[in-house]
Amino acid sequence: MTTQEIQRLGSAKPFEPFRVLTADGQAYDVRHPEYLSQTPSGRLITIGLDDDSAVTLDLLRVTSIQKPLPQRGR
Repeated sequence: MTTQEIQRLGSAKPFEPFRVLTADGQAYDVRHPEYLSQTPSGRLITIGLDDDSAVTLDLLRVTSIQKPLPQRGR
């Protein structure tokens, strides 16, 4: 995953929610563009979660993106 790909997904018009998958098997949903931010270098991203917490990920650990976002409960 590259910084440019994440920037493209986060700024898409219209925005389409997506899921970020990591090397350790975790999945994080980006449901709105305001829930996604990047450090100036672009290597780290932060994803806001539904429970008002957030996770920060190193893009080197991101293995893939799922689009469209799978339906909740699946």
